[in-house]
Amino acid sequence: MKLPNPRRMYERARWLRSDGKPNFTSVVRSRQSELRILVDSNVPVVSPQTPLLNCIEEMCRRRFRAVLVAKSNLLSGIITFHDIADYLGGGYRYRVALDRYGANLFRVLSIASQELMNRDLTYVTLDTPLERVLELMVIGGFGLIPVTDETGRPLGAVTEGGIVRAFSWRVGRKPVENFMTRNVVVSEAGGRLGDVLRLMVSTGVRRIPLVGRDGSIQGVVSWRSVVDYIGSHRVFENLREGLITEFLELRSAEVADRDIVVVEPETPLERLIRVLLERGLDYALIAKGGELVGIITERDIMYAVIGA
Repeated sequence: MKLPNPRRMYERARWLRSDGKPNFTSVVRSRQSELRILVDSNVPVVSPQTPLLNCIEEMCRRRFRAVLVAKSNLLSGIITFHDIADYLGGGYRYRVALDRYGANLFRVLSIASQELMNRDLTYVTLDTPLERVLELMVIGGFGLIPVTDETGRPLGAVTEGGIVRAFSWRVGRKPVENFMTRNVVVSEAGGRLGDVLRLMVSTGVRRIPLVGRDGSIQGVVSWRSVVDYIGSHRVFENLREGLITEFLELRSAEVADRDIVVVEPETPLERLIRVLLERGLDYALIAKGGELVGIITERDIMYAVIGA
Protein backbone atom coordinates (compact mmCIF):
# COMPACT_ATOMS: atom_id res chain seq x y z
CA MET A 1 0.00 0.00 0.00
CA LYS A 2 1.29 3.45 -0.90
CA LEU A 3 1.98 5.50 2.20
CA PRO A 4 1.02 9.18 2.62
CA ASN A 5 3.82 11.45 1.52
CA PRO A 6 4.17 14.57 3.71
CA ARG A 7 6.81 15.98 1.39
CA ARG A 8 4.50 15.89 -1.62
CA MET A 9 1.65 17.33 0.49
CA TYR A 10 3.91 20.22 1.45
CA GLU A 11 5.00 20.80 -2.15
CA ARG A 12 1.39 21.10 -3.27
CA ALA A 13 0.37 23.23 -0.28
CA ARG A 14 2.98 25.90 -0.86
CA TRP A 15 1.65 26.56 -4.36
CA LEU A 16 -2.11 26.34 -3.72
CA ARG A 17 -4.51 29.18 -3.04
CA SER A 18 -7.10 29.01 -0.27
CA ASP A 19 -9.60 27.55 -2.77
CA GLY A 20 -7.29 24.56 -3.35
CA LYS A 21 -6.19 25.57 -6.87
CA PRO A 22 -2.64 26.32 -8.08
CA ASN A 23 -1.47 29.88 -7.61
CA PHE A 24 -0.27 30.38 -11.18
CA THR A 25 -0.16 33.81 -12.77
CA SER A 26 -2.17 35.34 -15.60
CA VAL A 27 0.79 34.78 -17.94
CA VAL A 28 -0.26 31.14 -18.17
CA ARG A 29 -3.88 32.02 -18.93
CA SER A 30 -2.88 34.38 -21.72
CA ARG A 31 -0.79 31.74 -23.52
CA GLN A 32 -3.23 28.84 -23.83
CA SER A 33 -2.26 28.11 -27.43
CA GLU A 34 1.12 26.88 -26.22
CA LEU A 35 -0.30 23.52 -25.11
CA ARG A 36 0.16 22.19 -28.65
CA ILE A 37 3.88 22.95 -28.70
CA LEU A 38 4.27 21.58 -25.16
CA VAL A 39 3.22 18.08 -26.25
CA ASP A 40 6.23 15.73 -26.20
CA SER A 41 5.66 13.10 -28.90
CA ASN A 42 8.73 11.14 -27.77
CA VAL A 43 6.70 9.21 -25.20
CA PRO A 44 6.76 5.47 -26.06
CA VAL A 45 3.43 3.94 -27.10
CA VAL A 46 3.08 0.16 -26.82
CA SER A 47 0.36 -2.43 -27.32
CA PRO A 48 -1.40 -4.22 -24.43
CA GLN A 49 0.56 -7.39 -25.23
CA THR A 50 4.02 -5.77 -25.19
CA PRO A 51 6.28 -7.47 -22.61
CA LEU A 52 7.44 -5.27 -19.75
CA LEU A 53 11.08 -5.71 -20.75
CA ASN A 54 10.35 -4.19 -24.17
CA CYS A 55 8.56 -1.30 -22.45
CA ILE A 56 11.63 -0.63 -20.29
CA GLU A 57 13.89 -0.87 -23.34
CA GLU A 58 11.82 1.86 -25.00
CA MET A 59 11.92 4.00 -21.85
CA CYS A 60 15.70 3.60 -21.82
CA ARG A 61 16.08 4.43 -25.51
CA ARG A 62 13.79 7.46 -25.43
CA ARG A 63 14.81 8.60 -21.93
CA PHE A 64 11.17 8.72 -20.84
CA ARG A 65 9.82 7.64 -17.46
CA ALA A 66 6.55 6.14 -18.70
CA VAL A 67 4.95 4.30 -21.59
CA LEU A 68 1.44 4.78 -22.93
CA VAL A 69 -0.56 1.66 -23.75
CA ALA A 70 -2.86 1.88 -26.77
CA LYS A 71 -5.39 -0.69 -27.99
CA SER A 72 -6.62 -0.25 -31.57
CA ASN A 73 -4.81 3.11 -31.58
CA LEU A 74 -6.83 4.35 -28.59
CA LEU A 75 -5.25 5.23 -25.25
CA SER A 76 -6.13 2.53 -22.72
CA GLY A 77 -3.51 2.81 -19.96
CA ILE A 78 -0.15 4.01 -18.73
CA ILE A 79 2.83 2.38 -17.04
CA THR A 80 5.09 4.69 -15.04
CA PHE A 81 8.43 4.07 -13.42
CA HIS A 82 6.73 3.72 -10.04
CA ASP A 83 4.54 0.91 -11.38
CA ILE A 84 7.71 -0.90 -12.45
CA ALA A 85 9.47 -0.26 -9.14
CA ASP A 86 6.41 -1.51 -7.27
CA TYR A 87 6.29 -4.71 -9.33
CA LEU A 88 10.04 -5.42 -9.14
CA GLY A 89 10.23 -5.37 -5.36
CA GLY A 90 9.23 -1.96 -4.12
CA GLY A 91 5.58 -2.61 -3.28
CA TYR A 92 2.63 -4.97 -3.04
CA ARG A 93 2.73 -6.01 -6.72
CA TYR A 94 6.02 -7.80 -6.07
CA ARG A 95 3.96 -10.69 -4.70
CA VAL A 96 2.36 -11.03 -8.15
CA ALA A 97 5.81 -11.39 -9.71
CA LEU A 98 6.87 -14.09 -7.25
CA ASP A 99 3.64 -16.06 -7.27
CA ARG A 100 3.34 -16.14 -11.04
CA TYR A 101 6.93 -16.35 -12.24
CA GLY A 102 8.97 -17.49 -9.27
CA ALA A 103 12.36 -15.83 -8.96
CA ASN A 104 13.33 -15.86 -12.65
CA LEU A 105 13.89 -12.21 -13.56
CA PHE A 106 13.54 -12.70 -17.30
CA ARG A 107 10.15 -14.36 -16.83
CA VAL A 108 9.12 -11.64 -14.37
CA LEU A 109 9.90 -9.06 -17.08
CA SER A 110 7.82 -10.98 -19.63
CA ILE A 111 4.51 -9.83 -18.11
CA ALA A 112 2.25 -8.09 -20.65
CA SER A 113 1.86 -4.33 -20.31
CA GLN A 114 -1.92 -4.63 -19.94
CA GLU A 115 -1.46 -6.55 -16.69
CA LEU A 116 0.62 -3.81 -15.11
CA MET A 117 -0.84 -0.64 -16.60
CA ASN A 118 -3.07 1.85 -14.81
CA ARG A 119 -6.44 1.97 -16.55
CA ASP A 120 -7.87 4.80 -14.46
CA LEU A 121 -5.67 7.49 -15.94
CA THR A 122 -5.91 11.24 -16.29
CA TYR A 123 -5.45 12.63 -19.78
CA VAL A 124 -6.27 15.76 -21.78
CA THR A 125 -6.81 16.84 -25.39
CA LEU A 126 -5.16 19.62 -27.36
CA ASP A 127 -8.14 21.83 -26.60
CA THR A 128 -7.64 21.59 -22.84
CA PRO A 129 -6.52 24.96 -21.39
CA LEU A 130 -2.93 24.97 -20.23
CA GLU A 131 -4.01 26.28 -16.85
CA ARG A 132 -6.22 23.19 -16.40
CA VAL A 133 -3.34 20.87 -17.36
CA LEU A 134 -1.08 22.49 -14.77
CA GLU A 135 -3.83 22.27 -12.18
CA LEU A 136 -4.16 18.52 -12.80
CA MET A 137 -0.39 18.05 -12.55
CA VAL A 138 -0.04 19.93 -9.28
CA ILE A 139 -3.12 18.69 -7.44
CA GLY A 140 -2.77 15.12 -8.72
CA GLY A 141 1.01 15.03 -8.28
CA PHE A 142 1.45 13.85 -11.88
CA GLY A 143 4.84 14.20 -13.53
CA LEU A 144 3.22 13.96 -16.93
CA ILE A 145 -0.24 14.13 -18.49
CA PRO A 146 -1.00 12.10 -21.65
CA VAL A 147 -2.52 14.05 -24.54
CA THR A 148 -4.91 12.55 -27.10
CA ASP A 149 -6.83 13.79 -30.11
CA GLU A 150 -10.61 14.00 -30.01
CA THR A 151 -10.93 10.30 -30.87
CA GLY A 152 -8.66 9.12 -28.04
CA ARG A 153 -5.56 8.45 -30.13
CA PRO A 154 -2.41 9.25 -28.08
CA LEU A 155 -0.40 12.20 -29.39
CA GLY A 156 2.19 12.44 -26.63
CA ALA A 157 2.36 13.94 -23.16
CA VAL A 158 2.87 17.24 -21.36
CA THR A 159 5.71 16.80 -18.90
CA GLU A 160 7.33 18.74 -16.10
CA GLY A 161 10.50 18.95 -18.17
CA GLY A 162 8.67 20.33 -21.19
CA ILE A 163 7.09 23.06 -19.08
CA VAL A 164 10.48 23.95 -17.59
CA ARG A 165 12.02 24.23 -21.05
CA ALA A 166 9.13 26.35 -22.34
CA PHE A 167 8.96 28.77 -19.40
CA SER A 168 12.56 28.85 -18.14
CA TRP A 169 12.92 32.37 -19.57
CA ARG A 170 10.72 33.58 -16.71
CA VAL A 171 13.16 32.59 -13.98
CA GLY A 172 15.18 35.28 -12.27
CA ARG A 173 18.36 35.12 -10.25
CA LYS A 174 16.81 34.00 -6.99
CA PRO A 175 18.87 31.31 -5.22
CA VAL A 176 17.96 27.64 -5.58
CA GLU A 177 17.47 27.35 -1.82
CA ASN A 178 14.22 29.28 -2.26
CA PHE A 179 12.79 26.45 -4.36
CA MET A 180 14.57 23.26 -3.31
CA THR A 181 12.99 20.45 -1.31
CA ARG A 182 14.68 20.35 2.08
CA ASN A 183 13.46 17.10 3.62
CA VAL A 184 15.39 14.84 1.24
CA VAL A 185 14.68 11.11 1.27
CA VAL A 186 18.11 9.41 1.37
CA SER A 187 19.55 5.92 1.68
CA GLU A 188 22.86 4.48 2.86
CA ALA A 189 25.43 4.17 0.10
CA GLY A 190 26.16 0.56 1.04
CA GLY A 191 22.51 -0.47 1.16
CA ARG A 192 20.46 -2.82 -1.02
CA LEU A 193 18.70 -1.81 -4.22
CA GLY A 194 15.51 -3.44 -2.95
CA ASP A 195 15.44 -1.08 0.03
CA VAL A 196 15.80 1.92 -2.29
CA LEU A 197 12.96 0.72 -4.54
CA ARG A 198 10.70 0.38 -1.49
CA LEU A 199 11.60 3.92 -0.44
CA MET A 200 10.79 5.22 -3.91
CA VAL A 201 7.39 3.54 -3.96
CA SER A 202 6.38 4.44 -0.40
CA THR A 203 7.41 8.10 -0.65
CA GLY A 204 6.50 8.70 -4.29
CA VAL A 205 9.93 10.11 -5.22
CA ARG A 206 11.94 9.23 -8.30
CA ARG A 207 15.42 10.00 -7.00
CA ILE A 208 17.15 8.77 -3.82
CA PRO A 209 20.57 10.25 -2.97
CA LEU A 210 23.05 7.77 -1.48
CA VAL A 211 24.92 9.10 1.53
CA GLY A 212 28.01 7.62 3.18
CA ARG A 213 28.48 7.26 6.93
CA ASP A 214 30.50 10.47 6.91
CA GLY A 215 27.60 12.31 5.24
CA SER A 216 29.29 12.47 1.84
CA ILE A 217 27.22 12.13 -1.33
CA GLN A 218 28.00 8.83 -3.07
CA GLY A 219 25.54 8.95 -5.96
CA VAL A 220 21.83 8.96 -6.71
CA VAL A 221 19.53 6.07 -7.58
CA SER A 222 17.03 7.63 -9.98
CA TRP A 223 14.24 6.40 -12.22
CA ARG A 224 16.61 6.81 -15.15
CA SER A 225 19.47 4.85 -13.60
CA VAL A 226 17.17 1.90 -12.81
CA VAL A 227 15.52 1.99 -16.24
CA ASP A 228 18.91 2.20 -17.98
CA TYR A 229 20.30 -0.66 -15.89
CA ILE A 230 17.46 -2.96 -16.98
CA GLY A 231 16.76 -1.57 -20.44
CA SER A 232 20.42 -1.81 -21.52
CA HIS A 233 20.45 -5.47 -20.31
CA ARG A 234 23.31 -4.80 -17.90
CA VAL A 235 21.13 -6.42 -15.26
CA PHE A 236 21.43 -9.78 -17.02
CA GLU A 237 25.19 -9.42 -17.39
CA ASN A 238 25.73 -8.79 -13.68
CA LEU A 239 23.43 -11.42 -12.14
CA ARG A 240 24.92 -14.87 -11.75
CA GLU A 241 21.68 -16.85 -11.77
CA GLY A 242 19.26 -14.32 -13.25
CA LEU A 243 17.05 -14.19 -10.17
CA ILE A 244 14.96 -11.23 -9.07
CA THR A 245 16.18 -11.80 -5.53
CA GLU A 246 19.74 -11.21 -6.78
CA PHE A 247 18.57 -8.00 -8.41
CA LEU A 248 17.12 -6.73 -5.14
CA GLU A 249 20.29 -7.69 -3.25
CA LEU A 250 22.51 -5.58 -5.53
CA ARG A 251 24.31 -2.74 -3.81
CA SER A 252 22.38 0.41 -4.65
CA ALA A 253 25.63 2.15 -5.58
CA GLU A 254 26.01 -0.25 -8.54
CA VAL A 255 22.84 1.16 -10.11
CA ALA A 256 23.34 4.81 -9.12
CA ASP A 257 23.80 7.85 -11.36
CA ARG A 258 27.37 9.06 -11.48
CA ASP A 259 26.70 12.11 -13.63
CA ILE A 260 25.12 14.34 -11.01
CA VAL A 261 25.05 18.09 -10.47
CA VAL A 262 25.79 19.42 -6.98
CA VAL A 263 25.50 23.16 -6.32
CA GLU A 264 25.56 25.55 -3.40
CA PRO A 265 22.28 26.93 -1.98
CA GLU A 266 23.17 30.43 -3.20
CA THR A 267 23.41 29.34 -6.86
CA PRO A 268 20.99 31.38 -9.04
CA LEU A 269 18.16 29.19 -10.30
CA GLU A 270 18.52 30.46 -13.87
CA ARG A 271 22.15 29.30 -13.93
CA LEU A 272 21.24 25.86 -12.60
CA ILE A 273 18.46 25.43 -15.16
CA ARG A 274 20.91 26.26 -17.93
CA VAL A 275 23.33 23.59 -16.70
CA LEU A 276 20.60 20.95 -16.37
CA LEU A 277 19.23 21.62 -19.85
CA GLU A 278 22.71 21.49 -21.39
CA ARG A 279 23.44 18.13 -19.74
CA GLY A 280 20.00 16.63 -20.23
CA LEU A 281 19.44 16.12 -16.49
CA ASP A 282 16.23 16.55 -14.48
CA TYR A 283 17.49 17.19 -10.94
CA ALA A 284 20.38 18.56 -8.89
CA LEU A 285 21.56 18.13 -5.33
CA ILE A 286 22.11 21.11 -3.06
CA ALA A 287 25.03 20.89 -0.63
CA LYS A 288 26.64 23.25 1.82
CA GLY A 289 30.10 22.48 3.10
CA GLY A 290 29.85 19.04 1.51
CA GLU A 291 26.66 18.22 3.42
CA LEU A 292 23.44 17.50 1.54
CA VAL A 293 20.82 20.12 2.42
CA GLY A 294 18.30 19.77 -0.39
CA ILE A 295 17.32 18.49 -3.81
CA ILE A 296 15.72 20.35 -6.69
CA THR A 297 13.84 18.42 -9.34
CA GLU A 298 11.89 19.23 -12.49
CA ARG A 299 8.78 19.44 -10.33
CA ASP A 300 10.32 22.06 -8.02
CA ILE A 301 11.55 24.04 -11.02
CA MET A 302 8.17 23.77 -12.73
CA TYR A 303 6.51 25.30 -9.68
CA ALA A 304 9.14 28.04 -9.68
CA VAL A 305 8.90 29.02 -13.35
CA ILE A 306 5.10 28.91 -13.58
CA GLY A 307 4.54 30.57 -10.23
CA ALA A 308 7.17 33.24 -10.82
